Amino acid sequence: MIKCTCEIESFCNSLHELILEINTLHGDFSTEFSLNNDVTHFHMKNTQIRHVTEVVKNKGLFTIDNAFYSLLQSYAGKLEEIVINNDLEYVYNDFDLRLRVKQPDSIVNKLKYYQLGKQMNGTIALKKCLNDLLGIRITIDSFDHNKECFKSICELLSKQYRINFLDSSKGEYKAFHIYFYGESNKFFPWELQIWETKNEATNHRSHEKHKQEYTNWASIYKNSTEVVEKKR
Repeated sequence: MIKCTCEIESFCNSLHELILEINTLHGDFSTEFSLNNDVTHFHMKNTQIRHVTEVVKNKGLFTIDNAFYSLLQSYAGKLEEIVINNDLEYVYNDFDLRLRVKQPDSIVNKLKYYQLGKQMNGTIALKKCLNDLLGIRITIDSFDHNKECFKSICELLSKQYRINFLDSSKGEYKAFHIYFYGESNKFFPWELQIWETKNEATNHRSHEKHKQEYTNWASIYKNSTEVVEKKR
């Protein structure tokens, strides 16, 4: 447990280092991936879900742009190398750090939810929907994002880099999220979640509820992997 100022500052310093390391990793990986000429790259801010998906409701059909689906598969495959080869879990073992790659089928289910379940007809930017293709989570005994040292980190780094700091607590879900966007709008964002140990059980329950919402749409629109070449 963090009990005194020196311990709080030590924690903030370690968290500062972790955020910087993830930001560098994201930038290096994304820059290298952007040079991949085997896939078509999309503008994450200007491209909306409706631009890369299509719904034929009377046929229960959900289709995805061929080029975009290929991009997702290639990106997820490359991300697996990050999980295997990085040493973040070892270096930051005090944070109980975990990494996971969102798989293409889960991505498709999320796209369906934001296209159909959000009642916005797919007018949501890819940047907002697909912001966690690589998810990193740390779980600690005590964390208060209102502490001055952490607020200073957020203020400093948000000015220096394209990083967004967000209290994502809602209902029984209690967490602070950090999003890494990188230098180009063609980069997929990554997500870092900060959990407190006491909230693990309720947070996992909340995740399962959200996951169920996505899979409900998947059961309605079963042809999720059918892709078509769409006009742009």
